Amino acid sequence: MGRRTNLKFAVSVALAMALSLGLANAQRGDRKGETQVARIPKEQIPPAPPLSPDEAVKKFKLRPGFRVELFASEPMIESPVAAQFDAEGRLWVVEMRSFMRNVEGTGEDSPLGRISILEDTDDDGTADKYTVFVDGLVMPRALLHVRGGVLIGEPPHLWFYPIESDKPGPRVAVATDFGSQQNPEHTANSLVLAMDNWIYCLYHPWRYRFIGGKWQREPVPQRAQWGMSQDDFGRLFYTANSDHLRGDLVASHYFGGWQKAPGIGVQIAKEQIVWPARMNPGVNRGYQPKVLRADGTLEKFTAACGTCIYRGEALPGCAGNAFVCDPAGNLIRQDVLSDQAGTLTAHNAYDKHEFLASTDELFRPVNLYTGPDGALYIVDMYRGIIQHRMFVTSYLRGQIEDRGLEKVFDKGRIWRVAGTRSSPKNDPPRLSKASPTEWVAKLSHPNGWWRDTAQRLLVERGDASVAPALRSMTFSGTNIVPRLHALWALEGLGQIKTEDIQATLASSHPKLRAAGIRLAEPLLEQGGGSELGERIFKLATDAAPEVQTQLALTLGLLKKDPKATNLLASIAKNSRVPLARDVAAFALPAKPPSKPPTAVAKAAPLSGEEQKRFDAGKGLYEQVCLACHQQHGLGQAGLAPPLVGSEWVAGSEKRMIRIVLHGMRGKLKVKGEEFELDMPSLGVLDDEQVASVLTYVRREWGHTFPAVSPESVKQVRKETENREDAWTMGELLKIP
Repeated sequence: MGRRTNLKFAVSVALAMALSLGLANAQRGDRKGETQVARIPKEQIPPAPPLSPDEAVKKFKLRPGFRVELFASEPMIESPVAAQFDAEGRLWVVEMRSFMRNVEGTGEDSPLGRISILEDTDDDGTADKYTVFVDGLVMPRALLHVRGGVLIGEPPHLWFYPIESDKPGPRVAVATDFGSQQNPEHTANSLVLAMDNWIYCLYHPWRYRFIGGKWQREPVPQRAQWGMSQDDFGRLFYTANSDHLRGDLVASHYFGGWQKAPGIGVQIAKEQIVWPARMNPGVNRGYQPKVLRADGTLEKFTAACGTCIYRGEALPGCAGNAFVCDPAGNLIRQDVLSDQAGTLTAHNAYDKHEFLASTDELFRPVNLYTGPDGALYIVDMYRGIIQHRMFVTSYLRGQIEDRGLEKVFDKGRIWRVAGTRSSPKNDPPRLSKASPTEWVAKLSHPNGWWRDTAQRLLVERGDASVAPALRSMTFSGTNIVPRLHALWALEGLGQIKTEDIQATLASSHPKLRAAGIRLAEPLLEQGGGSELGERIFKLATDAAPEVQTQLALTLGLLKKDPKATNLLASIAKNSRVPLARDVAAFALPAKPPSKPPTAVAKAAPLSGEEQKRFDAGKGLYEQVCLACHQQHGLGQAGLAPPLVGSEWVAGSEKRMIRIVLHGMRGKLKVKGEEFELDMPSLGVLDDEQVASVLTYVRREWGHTFPAVSPESVKQVRKETENREDAWTMGELLKIP
């Protein structure tokens, strides 16, 4: 075992000891005499006994015009966190059964996780059969059907399991860096096969595709946080805990590993106010001002997750709407999306109400899906604890123990929501047994699940004989969605021809013209599309926002072509589409502004002791900071500000120490950009560990700022020993 391996092991042990000691006595590292005052008197808080599914369904407050029914529950499933319907219409469920079975979180490394198959054999809308596909997994968190098998995320591995008569064949490691088991709240999840035939994830800076007989991957900006979905046009949507709907207005692969890029991680929903059906004192920061209203209800999103762009037909008037969970608030939001001139916005579908909320504190919705029957399926973890041990505050521990929430961990439900006047079709799709010709026909199905599944099966089968039928669909019909699916199916089959692109570029619909530009890229990059290139260059006069933006993205790939570069510069200067201007400016040969800087002056060398702290700090950073601030230190849109080049990192060490010891909340301005923070305390780290991680942050990525000593941390800890709340920007700016 080498020196670095020994160091990493030592850091892991030290951190585990610090965390366990902190959790045993004071969850957030508070010392003797420090308290976190509950704002809601204990006697006013209703109990939270576990309810049977029949009792729990009575606690739902659902908007008029909809109904909710049970699809499956314990003992069939336990602690479900993610799911996917296979081509036969069976629901495959990821069960994270070792997550937080007690307040200390012990036993999370136990191989209790499994993937189960739920089946409705009598077509009555309720699962009556379950089969365990694979068990013995440690904290599994993602699943995707592809190529006759399933991808399963079990950090740090992304496995591919062939399916052999509902049994797992020999697994293959597609990736060995698919997240970490150290921090399950902030690690890789949500495998989504998008319209462009690539697989995208959250908290993971890669996209995947099976090409040439092997799995390949390309870098993309990393997104947060849990639960991702695509709309009818292949755009990706997701959340951060307190920022409930973000999305990519453009394809992300154009920006490689750049963390901040135009059109990526755009805030779609500005309003974060929520309207629970019960008081919610059991949230991690319920002791802080403005987290809870006077009546004890949660004021804003704090655990947003499970994004679903609904693409079915069983919820009348809801197609294209976004649905987002908040398990801390026991609710599900419905947002109406608006697309105006290339700008997406969203607002709550109901005034001061949620689509669904429960008075049962144990209702924990964590993921949502459109089913093949057109209904909306809710993955309900149904448990007491949802906050991971790394972030549990002393206040929350008290809430958990007061109501015995830690005792409820072995349950789980899948709910199905439909309109009161609609009758979801329970007939299983049996798509795997259909013919390629039938799959082509399903690309026009009104339900997005059918279209996505049919496109996947067409591409995986690789039967080029359907190309004429796909081509015919591409150039006919008033609904552009099936036409887009047909185009990308042709791309997946390797059957895109120049004449296909030319015809698409002549379409009257801007989204089709934009798709044509993108699909032309392989020909343009190979230098064999000069005539096609001229046709595309002429689209610079096309005023449609989608076309302008896609043209800028594509021109950015052709930097060896002076004409392309000149046109890109013109778009950056003259386009009336802000996103197109930003994309063009980013793509020009000048260095993008968000790249990590190199040191402009040689830093004073670290002493031997400081170098040891830097090395130890790297390991600590990877375990407690990396998930949010990233390996490159550039942060994540809507979640964590950049550390690279930050005036806060460069400034007073007293401020940085306070942030680590107590956390930070509210608005923070970094490098001219505003963030809304709810950063947890890391006060469980001892003085040496705090000094180490801050020394690392102040000397990594070309930084030349002074190291931090344990003595400085000790002094600040003593000065702030009675501090009960996270810091705000205004408070910190007063500290020299």
